[in-house]
Amino acid sequence: MISKELFCKTLAAIHEQGVLDENFGKAIETMGDGYFLFGIENKYRSSLLEVLAAVFQDTGELISWWLYEDVEKVIWLADKTEIRLKTAEQLYDFLLDDMVEEEEA
Repeated sequence: MISKELFCKTLAAIHEQGVLDENFGKAIETMGDGYFLFGIENKYRSSLLEVLAAVFQDTGELISWWLYEDVEKVIWLADKTEIRLKTAEQLYDFLLDDMVEEEEA
């Protein structure tokens, strides 16, 4: 298991790199007449997300969703309970709780 601090630091770094890649892609667009997406096939990022998914048994790709979808971060449980995941800390706690529940089942 990784600490909450390392998890949050890692998500922040992945997000920051995504912003840098997006800005770099926009800069390249000014030099051509196409649409460039820099960093989309970044093997380091993909591998890191796979490791995080494995650590947290995140088969639903919740970590990727949380990082990349520009939506309100709300999860609805089967019993219609609403869980808001506004911070990486809240995401970590949710993943950890979910992992414990699956191990107990």
